[in-house]
Amino acid sequence: MTRSDEVWQRTAAACALWRVTGDPDPVLPVLRAAWEDNPYTRGTIAECLAGMGPAGRPVHDLLHTEVAAPRRHRARTGGYGSHDVLEDERLLRACREALRADRMLRQI
Repeated sequence: MTRSDEVWQRTAAACALWRVTGDPDPVLPVLRAAWEDNPYTRGTIAECLAGMGPAGRPVHDLLHTEVAAPRRHRARTGGYGSHDVLEDERLLRACREALRADRMLRQI
């Protein structure tokens, strides 16, 4: 399923594969591609990466970029929905959690 044509299936499969095997090698390329293909997968991916701890470090560049971006991916020209703000805050929280967890583990 990590090779599915559907980005959401690939994302879910990669996160499940990580939880079952604990092996980041087959998972991280799938998550990186999904992150870049569809910005709406980012919340799910960030939560998965938060659970990975240091194993997710090779894709933390995505999290750093997301946190630093002044314009959010949910911002649309000509309008927005209040749910977009909530989803964006969840995404940023998950990104920060993943980065914070990794920093804390490196200090131990």
